[in-house]
Amino acid sequence: MTDRYLAALIAHDPTQLPLGVPVKYTENQQILPLGTGLWRTAAEMGSYRIYAADIDNRQIAYLGNIRTTVGWSMIVVRLRVQEGRITEVETILPGAAAGEGTFDLSRGAASLHSARPAFATALLPSERRDRSQLIWSADLHYEGVERGNGDIVPFGENCIKVENGVQLIRNPDFHSPGVSPAGKTVPNFASMSCRDQFNTHIWDTDRITDRRYPVVDEERGVVVAFAMYHQYIKGPCANVVDVGTVCPPVQVDPYTLAVAEAFKIRAGKIEEVESIFTVLPVLRLRGVW
Repeated sequence: MTDRYLAALIAHDPTQLPLGVPVKYTENQQILPLGTGLWRTAAEMGSYRIYAADIDNRQIAYLGNIRTTVGWSMIVVRLRVQEGRITEVETILPGAAAGEGTFDLSRGAASLHSARPAFATALLPSERRDRSQLIWSADLHYEGVERGNGDIVPFGENCIKVENGVQLIRNPDFHSPGVSPAGKTVPNFASMSCRDQFNTHIWDTDRITDRRYPVVDEERGVVVAFAMYHQYIKGPCANVVDVGTVCPPVQVDPYTLAVAEAFKIRAGKIEEVESIFTVLPVLRLRGVW
């Protein structure tokens, strides 16, 4: 069903699909008529593909790369299929990070060829956990961000995280953009392990709300979460362990990411994280973000 949807998307022809009446289509959190938005610009699906199927919940998630008329990008698609018909389509298509300038999203997406095999590999019966346990492990990832505590997150020893096609854990070649106003040396957070990075408190400026876990693939141990990630909502700078104040190189106002993340969880431990996000338009209402 997912491949059928993607083929129709590239063909710019939603009539190829078995659609429910009505069908709800959203793109970067905006409700649109099916056949508009990405349906007009999609040109080619890449070979980087992650699937997760939740049979009990009648939902499917897909994370991969796509070429549009403006270049390569990552993409997330969530489908709800009821009685053989698609009734919901949720799409996230990244844009450039607001004010960050940290990496070229198009270059990252274009360079990806094959997804990490762990996402497609079925777990042994002894490694599997039920739906509630899988969601609990994934949700602790967000709790660890907000609390600046990697020790409460069930990370596997070799946990890897990729964001919008760029590896940001155990990657010494990627250099984080934070600076110390006091002139201290700032560690390269991207070179750290998942747990060690969280424990620096670099993410203490952020908050994650509206967490949803609509797709849980118990056979493969994959949870696909959707959330709203509010960056710098708690303050413009973090108090990093052994460094002190660390800020972006330029002033950045708070902004929100619509994020989808696939967690590979084996025997209760998070081994892989695939994160795809887009920056939402800034909304200010009487001083409240």
